[in-house]
Amino acid sequence: MCFSASASFTASAVLMPLGLYSHHLADRAERPGYKPLALVPFFFGVQQFIEGLEWTGIDQGNVEPLTSLAGLGFLFFAYCFWMIWIPWSAWSISRSTDSKALQHRLKWVAIVATVLGIAFYLPVLFNPPALQPAVHSNGRLLYDVSNLQSVVHNFVNTEPVGELVYWGFIVLPLLAVSDRAVKLFGVLIFISIFLTWLTYSATFNSVWCFYCAVLSIVVIWIVNRPEMRRA
Repeated sequence: MCFSASASFTASAVLMPLGLYSHHLADRAERPGYKPLALVPFFFGVQQFIEGLEWTGIDQGNVEPLTSLAGLGFLFFAYCFWMIWIPWSAWSISRSTDSKALQHRLKWVAIVATVLGIAFYLPVLFNPPALQPAVHSNGRLLYDVSNLQSVVHNFVNTEPVGELVYWGFIVLPLLAVSDRAVKLFGVLIFISIFLTWLTYSATFNSVWCFYCAVLSIVVIWIVNRPEMRRA
C-alpha cells in the first residue's frame, strides 16, 4: 500500500484470504468462468505484500537486494500482470454469459494485452538499475523509471495516448461483458483511475494499485450474488 509497510502487510493479510474465499464461492457455485476474476483480491494481496517489503527496504536505508527485487515485483503486477489477467478474466466470464462473437473479440483483446504487457515490463526487468524506488514528497511510494531507455515503456508510461491504451485494456473488457455486476466493477476501476490521476499523478502506480486493492473486495459480492448461488 502507498502509505506504509504496516498498512501494506495488513492489506495483504486481509485480501489474500478474501481472494481464496471468493474463488471458493465461484467454485461452489459451479461458475468456472468467474474463477480468474475471483482471484483478483488474492493477487492484490500478494502485490501489497511485495510493496510492504519495498517500504521495509526503503525505511531501513534502501537495503539491497530487497529494495530492487520488491520494486521489480511490484511493477510486474502494475505493468504486466493486471494488463494480462483482467482481459483474460473478462474473456473467461464471457464464455458463459455472452455471444461467440464477443468471446472471440475479447480473446483477441486478451492476446494483444498479453503481448503489450510483457513488452511493457521486460525493459524494466532487464535493466533493474533504471528503477529507483523512493518516497515522494507527498509521502507515497514513487517507482522512478525515468532513466529507462525503452520506446514501448516510455510510450505507455509517459504519453497520454499510451496511458489510455493501458487503461483501456484494463477497463474496456470488463465493460464489454453482459454481466452488470462485472460492468460496475469496470466503472469503479475507471473512477479510481481518474481520481488517482487527478490527485496523485506523480505516484500513480502505487496509489492506483491501493485503490484497486480496496475495490477488489467487490469481487466477493460479484461471485456471491443470489443468482450465482442458485447456479
